[in-house]
Amino acid sequence: MAEYWSDYTDFVLTNIDRKVATKYKVALKKLLENPSKFASAPNIQTTIKNLGSEVDGYIDNAIAGMPDVKKALTDNVLKADAVTKQLAQSISMQAKQHKVPMVKPVSINRDETHEETISVDDAGPDVLAMVERLIGESVLVADFSYGYQNSTIGSWLFSGHKNYLLNVFLPDNDVAMLEASRTEIHTLLDAAGVIIEGI
Repeated sequence: MAEYWSDYTDFVLTNIDRKVATKYKVALKKLLENPSKFASAPNIQTTIKNLGSEVDGYIDNAIAGMPDVKKALTDNVLKADAVTKQLAQSISMQAKQHKVPMVKPVSINRDETHEETISVDDAGPDVLAMVERLIGESVLVADFSYGYQNSTIGSWLFSGHKNYLLNVFLPDNDVAMLEASRTEIHTLLDAAGVIIEGI
């Protein structure tokens, strides 16, 4: 794996390179690893755009071949969204009652080695009791929930003497991983284009 991207994206790039390396006379991995090496290649900006289209085509075709996996992802996201809504309501209410500030930070420098991570897939009475206890021991709650497929996946940091991260569990899914790789590769292609343009 290159140090610039995830293992799964490395797998995707290897498969795309098999398809496109001879067509464009540019190995996608090599371009992403060292864009400046390709600055003098003819029509490199057009090639970068075309490679972006090839990435989309590869990932779209792969996802089209996995209808059951895509449906499982949709079902899991809908369940996670429902759990997130229940937990968000409870966390907001408990934070107000305990006068604990609730923030949606841009970022927080955290020492993840000193926090407990808890993943849940329901908002039953025991989970809600745990939330109440976590808030009671917190000086603030940071909401790191994120959007996915028009839904929200919950993630909250309860910061106090000890930090706790509460996540709504979303099972691993190949379609989600392909979509994440698509985003990662497009970000890298955009960066390569900017680097080459600046040379």
